[in-house]
Amino acid sequence: MPMFGEKATIPAKKRIVFLGDSITDDGTYISYLDAYFRIREPEVELELINLGVSSETASGLSEPAHPFPRPCVFDRLNRALAETEPEWVVVCYGMNDGIYYPLSEERFEAYKAGMRRLLRTIRAAGAKAIAVTPPPFDPASLDRASERLRPVDAAEFSYDTPYEDYESVLKTYADWVLELDESRADGVASIHEPMLAWIRESREKDPEYRTGDGIHPNRQGHWVIAKSLLAELFGVKLESAPGYVADPEGASAAYPLVWERHRLLSAAWKEHVGHTNIWKAEGALPLAEAKAQAAELEARIRAAAESHPEERFV
Repeated sequence: MPMFGEKATIPAKKRIVFLGDSITDDGTYISYLDAYFRIREPEVELELINLGVSSETASGLSEPAHPFPRPCVFDRLNRALAETEPEWVVVCYGMNDGIYYPLSEERFEAYKAGMRRLLRTIRAAGAKAIAVTPPPFDPASLDRASERLRPVDAAEFSYDTPYEDYESVLKTYADWVLELDESRADGVASIHEPMLAWIRESREKDPEYRTGDGIHPNRQGHWVIAKSLLAELFGVKLESAPGYVADPEGASAAYPLVWERHRLLSAAWKEHVGHTNIWKAEGALPLAEAKAQAAELEARIRAAAESHPEERFV
Protein backbone atom coordinates (compact mmCIF):
# COMPACT_ATOMS: atom_id res chain seq x y z
CA MET A 1 0.00 0.00 0.00
CA PRO A 2 1.70 3.22 -1.14
CA MET A 3 0.40 5.38 1.72
CA PHE A 4 2.26 3.40 4.33
CA GLY A 5 5.52 1.98 5.54
CA GLU A 6 8.70 3.30 3.96
CA LYS A 7 6.83 5.72 1.68
CA ALA A 8 4.61 7.20 4.41
CA THR A 9 5.07 10.87 5.26
CA ILE A 10 3.54 13.35 7.68
CA PRO A 11 0.93 15.52 5.95
CA ALA A 12 1.01 19.22 6.74
CA LYS A 13 -2.73 19.24 7.38
CA LYS A 14 -5.32 16.46 7.53
CA ARG A 15 -8.64 15.55 9.16
CA ILE A 16 -8.57 11.92 10.27
CA VAL A 17 -11.52 10.04 11.74
CA PHE A 18 -11.10 6.85 13.78
CA LEU A 19 -13.90 4.28 13.81
CA GLY A 20 -13.82 1.23 16.06
CA ASP A 21 -15.04 -0.50 19.20
CA SER A 22 -14.27 0.06 22.89
CA ILE A 23 -10.50 0.04 22.35
CA THR A 24 -10.86 3.02 20.02
CA ASP A 25 -13.60 4.51 22.21
CA ASP A 26 -11.10 4.51 25.10
CA GLY A 27 -8.92 6.63 22.84
CA THR A 28 -5.62 6.35 24.65
CA TYR A 29 -3.72 5.36 21.51
CA ILE A 30 -5.28 8.27 19.61
CA SER A 31 -4.26 10.66 22.38
CA TYR A 32 -0.68 9.37 22.07
CA LEU A 33 -0.74 10.09 18.33
CA ASP A 34 -2.16 13.54 19.05
CA ALA A 35 0.46 14.21 21.74
CA TYR A 36 3.30 13.23 19.42
CA PHE A 37 2.29 15.79 16.84
CA ARG A 38 1.30 18.55 19.26
CA ILE A 39 4.51 18.24 21.29
CA ARG A 40 7.10 17.17 18.72
CA GLU A 41 5.65 18.50 15.44
CA PRO A 42 3.65 21.59 16.48
CA GLU A 43 3.64 23.00 12.94
CA VAL A 44 1.63 20.01 11.70
CA GLU A 45 -2.15 20.53 11.64
CA LEU A 46 -3.75 17.13 12.13
CA GLU A 47 -7.30 16.95 13.43
CA LEU A 48 -7.87 13.51 14.94
CA ILE A 49 -11.55 12.73 15.58
CA ASN A 50 -12.30 9.73 17.77
CA LEU A 51 -15.64 8.13 16.85
CA GLY A 52 -15.10 4.80 18.57
CA VAL A 53 -18.17 3.21 20.20
CA SER A 54 -17.97 0.53 22.85
CA SER A 55 -19.33 -2.92 21.84
CA GLU A 56 -19.58 -1.93 18.17
CA THR A 57 -19.01 -4.28 15.22
CA ALA A 58 -18.64 -4.07 11.46
CA SER A 59 -20.29 -7.48 11.04
CA GLY A 60 -23.66 -6.66 12.64
CA LEU A 61 -23.37 -9.76 14.86
CA SER A 62 -24.13 -9.98 18.56
CA GLU A 63 -23.76 -12.92 20.91
CA PRO A 64 -27.00 -14.10 22.60
CA ALA A 65 -25.58 -13.44 26.07
CA HIS A 66 -24.69 -9.81 25.35
CA PRO A 67 -26.83 -7.55 27.58
CA PHE A 68 -28.11 -5.58 24.56
CA PRO A 69 -27.80 -5.94 20.78
CA ARG A 70 -24.33 -4.83 19.80
CA PRO A 71 -24.18 -1.52 17.93
CA CYS A 72 -23.15 -1.77 14.29
CA VAL A 73 -21.10 0.92 12.57
CA PHE A 74 -23.65 1.09 9.73
CA ASP A 75 -26.22 2.44 12.18
CA ARG A 76 -24.30 5.74 12.09
CA LEU A 77 -21.77 5.62 9.28
CA ASN A 78 -23.43 7.94 6.78
CA ARG A 79 -24.05 10.62 9.40
CA ALA A 80 -20.51 10.22 10.75
CA LEU A 81 -19.01 10.79 7.32
CA ALA A 82 -21.33 13.68 6.50
CA GLU A 83 -20.72 15.48 9.79
CA THR A 84 -16.95 15.07 9.98
CA GLU A 85 -16.05 15.33 6.27
CA PRO A 86 -12.81 13.39 6.79
CA GLU A 87 -9.89 13.04 4.43
CA TRP A 88 -8.76 9.76 6.00
CA VAL A 89 -10.81 7.23 7.98
CA VAL A 90 -8.96 4.66 10.08
CA VAL A 91 -11.09 1.64 10.99
CA CYS A 92 -10.26 -1.02 13.57
CA TYR A 93 -12.81 -3.80 14.05
CA GLY A 94 -12.67 -7.51 14.77
CA MET A 95 -12.43 -7.97 18.53
CA ASN A 96 -16.23 -8.06 18.89
CA ASP A 97 -16.99 -9.34 15.40
CA GLY A 98 -16.17 -12.95 16.19
CA ILE A 99 -18.56 -12.52 19.16
CA TYR A 100 -16.05 -14.51 21.30
CA TYR A 101 -17.02 -17.83 19.67
CA PRO A 102 -14.77 -20.33 17.87
CA LEU A 103 -14.08 -19.59 14.22
CA SER A 104 -16.98 -20.23 11.87
CA GLU A 105 -17.21 -19.52 8.17
CA GLU A 106 -20.56 -17.76 8.63
CA ARG A 107 -19.23 -15.31 11.22
CA PHE A 108 -16.01 -14.80 9.28
CA GLU A 109 -17.98 -14.00 6.12
CA ALA A 110 -20.11 -11.49 8.05
CA TYR A 111 -16.93 -9.74 9.21
CA LYS A 112 -15.42 -9.69 5.72
CA ALA A 113 -18.64 -8.44 4.14
CA GLY A 114 -18.99 -5.73 6.79
CA MET A 115 -15.41 -4.55 6.39
CA ARG A 116 -15.65 -4.48 2.60
CA ARG A 117 -18.88 -2.48 2.79
CA LEU A 118 -17.36 -0.12 5.36
CA LEU A 119 -14.26 0.57 3.28
CA ARG A 120 -16.34 0.96 0.12
CA THR A 121 -18.67 3.48 1.77
CA ILE A 122 -15.77 5.54 3.11
CA ARG A 123 -14.14 5.73 -0.30
CA ALA A 124 -17.45 6.63 -1.95
CA ALA A 125 -17.62 9.60 0.45
CA GLY A 126 -14.29 10.86 -0.91
CA ALA A 127 -12.02 9.81 1.96
CA LYS A 128 -9.07 7.44 2.09
CA ALA A 129 -10.05 4.17 3.81
CA ILE A 130 -7.41 2.64 6.08
CA ALA A 131 -8.00 -0.79 7.61
CA VAL A 132 -6.24 -1.73 10.85
CA THR A 133 -6.05 -5.33 12.05
CA PRO A 134 -7.81 -6.25 15.27
CA PRO A 135 -5.56 -6.46 18.33
CA PRO A 136 -4.90 -9.86 19.93
CA PHE A 137 -6.89 -11.53 22.69
CA ASP A 138 -4.73 -12.27 25.74
CA PRO A 139 -6.39 -14.97 27.88
CA ALA A 140 -3.58 -14.88 30.46
CA SER A 141 -4.68 -11.34 31.42
CA LEU A 142 -8.35 -12.26 31.83
CA ASP A 143 -9.61 -12.02 35.41
CA ARG A 144 -10.61 -15.43 36.80
CA ALA A 145 -9.56 -16.98 33.49
CA SER A 146 -9.93 -20.56 34.68
CA GLU A 147 -13.59 -19.91 35.52
CA ARG A 148 -14.49 -17.86 32.47
CA LEU A 149 -12.67 -19.34 29.47
CA ARG A 150 -14.75 -21.89 27.56
CA PRO A 151 -13.59 -24.94 25.54
CA VAL A 152 -14.45 -25.27 21.87
CA ASP A 153 -17.41 -27.58 22.55
CA ALA A 154 -19.14 -25.27 25.05
CA ALA A 155 -22.79 -24.51 24.37
CA GLU A 156 -22.41 -20.72 24.45
CA PHE A 157 -19.76 -17.99 24.55
CA SER A 158 -19.72 -14.24 25.21
CA TYR A 159 -17.36 -11.37 26.01
CA ASP A 160 -17.63 -12.47 29.64
CA THR A 161 -17.09 -16.18 28.92
CA PRO A 162 -14.98 -16.24 25.73
CA TYR A 163 -13.68 -19.17 23.73
CA GLU A 164 -10.33 -20.13 25.26
CA ASP A 165 -8.51 -19.87 21.90
CA TYR A 166 -10.30 -16.76 20.68
CA GLU A 167 -6.90 -15.37 19.75
CA SER A 168 -6.79 -17.84 16.84
CA VAL A 169 -10.02 -16.29 15.53
CA LEU A 170 -8.58 -12.78 15.71
CA LYS A 171 -5.37 -13.95 14.03
CA THR A 172 -7.46 -15.25 11.12
CA TYR A 173 -9.30 -11.94 10.90
CA ALA A 174 -6.04 -9.96 11.11
CA ASP A 175 -4.42 -12.02 8.36
CA TRP A 176 -7.41 -11.32 6.10
CA VAL A 177 -7.17 -7.55 6.71
CA LEU A 178 -3.52 -7.62 5.69
CA GLU A 179 -4.48 -9.27 2.40
CA LEU A 180 -6.69 -6.35 1.35
CA ASP A 181 -5.35 -4.73 -1.80
CA GLU A 182 -5.78 -1.36 -3.51
CA SER A 183 -9.15 -2.40 -4.90
CA ARG A 184 -10.54 -2.61 -1.36
CA ALA A 185 -8.56 -0.15 0.79
CA ASP A 186 -6.17 2.74 0.45
CA GLY A 187 -3.94 1.21 3.09
CA VAL A 188 -3.70 -1.44 5.78
CA ALA A 189 -1.80 -1.43 9.06
CA SER A 190 -0.99 -4.23 11.48
CA ILE A 191 -1.26 -3.83 15.22
CA HIS A 192 -1.88 -7.55 15.84
CA GLU A 193 1.67 -8.81 15.38
CA PRO A 194 3.37 -5.87 17.15
CA MET A 195 1.09 -6.39 20.14
CA LEU A 196 1.75 -10.14 20.19
CA ALA A 197 5.48 -9.37 20.21
CA TRP A 198 4.99 -6.94 23.09
CA ILE A 199 3.02 -9.55 25.05
CA ARG A 200 5.75 -12.15 24.52
CA GLU A 201 8.53 -9.75 25.51
CA SER A 202 6.62 -8.59 28.59
CA ARG A 203 6.01 -12.15 29.76
CA GLU A 204 9.65 -13.07 29.28
CA LYS A 205 10.54 -10.32 31.75
CA ASP A 206 7.63 -11.02 34.10
CA PRO A 207 5.53 -14.19 33.68
CA GLU A 208 2.74 -12.57 35.71
CA TYR A 209 2.56 -9.39 33.64
CA ARG A 210 -0.99 -8.24 32.85
CA THR A 211 -1.38 -6.58 29.45
CA GLY A 212 -4.85 -5.31 30.31
CA ASP A 213 -8.01 -7.32 30.92
CA GLY A 214 -7.53 -9.76 28.06
CA ILE A 215 -9.62 -7.72 25.63
CA HIS A 216 -8.68 -4.11 26.37
CA PRO A 217 -4.95 -3.28 26.46
CA ASN A 218 -3.33 -1.20 29.18
CA ARG A 219 -1.48 2.06 28.53
CA GLN A 220 1.60 0.27 27.29
CA GLY A 221 -0.53 -1.70 24.84
CA HIS A 222 -2.10 1.51 23.58
CA TRP A 223 1.43 2.85 23.06
CA VAL A 224 2.24 -0.22 20.93
CA ILE A 225 -0.82 0.61 18.80
CA ALA A 226 0.17 4.28 18.54
CA LYS A 227 3.79 3.43 17.73
CA SER A 228 2.67 1.02 15.00
CA LEU A 229 0.31 3.59 13.45
CA LEU A 230 2.95 6.31 13.62
CA ALA A 231 5.24 4.08 11.58
CA GLU A 232 2.63 2.79 9.13
CA LEU A 233 0.64 5.96 8.52
CA PHE A 234 3.30 8.64 8.93
CA GLY A 235 6.70 6.97 8.54
CA VAL A 236 7.68 7.90 12.11
CA LYS A 237 9.71 5.17 13.81
CA LEU A 238 10.28 5.50 17.54
CA GLU A 239 12.27 3.15 19.73
CA SER A 240 11.24 4.30 23.19
CA ALA A 241 7.97 5.40 24.73
CA PRO A 242 7.58 8.95 26.02
CA GLY A 243 7.44 9.33 29.77
CA TYR A 244 3.73 10.05 29.85
CA VAL A 245 2.93 6.48 28.78
CA ALA A 246 4.11 5.24 32.18
CA ASP A 247 3.25 8.43 34.07
CA PRO A 248 0.47 10.38 32.31
CA GLU A 249 0.12 13.03 35.00
CA GLY A 250 3.69 13.59 36.10
CA ALA A 251 6.02 13.11 33.14
CA SER A 252 4.70 15.80 30.80
CA ALA A 253 3.41 19.33 31.09
CA ALA A 254 1.40 19.03 27.89
CA TYR A 255 0.05 15.47 27.81
CA PRO A 256 -2.60 15.83 30.57
CA LEU A 257 -4.04 18.73 28.57
CA VAL A 258 -3.92 16.70 25.34
CA TRP A 259 -5.83 13.91 27.10
CA GLU A 260 -8.40 16.34 28.53
CA ARG A 261 -8.96 17.86 25.10
CA HIS A 262 -9.21 14.46 23.47
CA ARG A 263 -11.86 13.15 25.87
CA LEU A 264 -13.83 16.40 25.67
CA LEU A 265 -14.05 16.28 21.88
CA SER A 266 -14.46 12.51 21.68
CA ALA A 267 -17.56 12.54 23.88
CA ALA A 268 -19.04 15.53 22.05
CA TRP A 269 -18.43 14.11 18.58
CA LYS A 270 -19.75 10.68 19.50
CA GLU A 271 -23.03 12.00 20.86
CA HIS A 272 -23.34 14.60 18.10
CA VAL A 273 -23.14 11.91 15.43
CA GLY A 274 -25.21 9.48 17.50
CA HIS A 275 -24.94 5.73 18.05
CA THR A 276 -27.01 2.75 19.19
CA ASN A 277 -25.08 1.76 22.29
CA ILE A 278 -27.50 2.12 25.21
CA TRP A 279 -24.74 3.75 27.27
CA LYS A 280 -24.17 7.39 26.34
CA ALA A 281 -21.07 9.47 27.06
CA GLU A 282 -21.68 11.07 30.44
CA GLY A 283 -21.31 14.82 30.53
CA ALA A 284 -20.89 15.19 26.78
CA LEU A 285 -21.14 18.83 25.76
CA PRO A 286 -22.84 20.12 22.62
CA LEU A 287 -20.24 20.00 19.85
CA ALA A 288 -19.95 23.77 19.43
CA GLU A 289 -19.37 24.25 23.14
CA ALA A 290 -16.83 21.42 23.22
CA LYS A 291 -14.94 22.94 20.29
CA ALA A 292 -14.77 26.30 22.08
CA GLN A 293 -13.33 24.67 25.21
CA ALA A 294 -10.96 22.62 23.05
CA ALA A 295 -9.61 25.83 21.50
CA GLU A 296 -8.76 27.12 24.97
CA LEU A 297 -7.03 23.85 25.79
CA GLU A 298 -5.15 24.04 22.49
CA ALA A 299 -3.61 27.35 23.53
CA ARG A 300 -2.58 25.86 26.88
CA ILE A 301 -1.08 22.81 25.16
CA ARG A 302 1.02 25.01 22.87
CA ALA A 303 2.20 27.09 25.81
CA ALA A 304 3.13 23.98 27.80
CA ALA A 305 5.01 22.50 24.85
CA GLU A 306 6.89 25.75 24.22
CA SER A 307 7.85 26.12 27.89
CA HIS A 308 9.12 22.51 28.05
CA PRO A 309 11.03 22.04 24.76
CA GLU A 310 12.89 19.07 26.24
CA GLU A 311 9.72 17.01 25.83
CA ARG A 312 10.23 17.05 22.08
CA PHE A 313 13.25 14.82 22.52
CA VAL A 314 11.96 12.40 25.18
